[in-house]
Amino acid sequence: MDRLENSLSIEQELNHRIFSDRVKELSREDAQNLLIQMHKQMMYKDNLYKELFLSQGKDLVDTLFGVKKG
Repeated sequence: MDRLENSLSIEQELNHRIFSDRVKELSREDAQNLLIQMHKQMMYKDNLYKELFLSQGKDLVDTLFGVKKG
């Protein structure tokens, strides 16, 4: 898992570099607003992953124990 957490594709590296260069040009206020927006988006993403994980887990349990949908 460490390998996945600490590696980016070449495309991601380029995207990160472009983002980094643009952030360096922001005013302090704009950078703070961007950080606040990004934090909120990360929480939305966490909620989505949690919902998908719980949904997958339920589907897996239903499949394993023969619970039929419908």
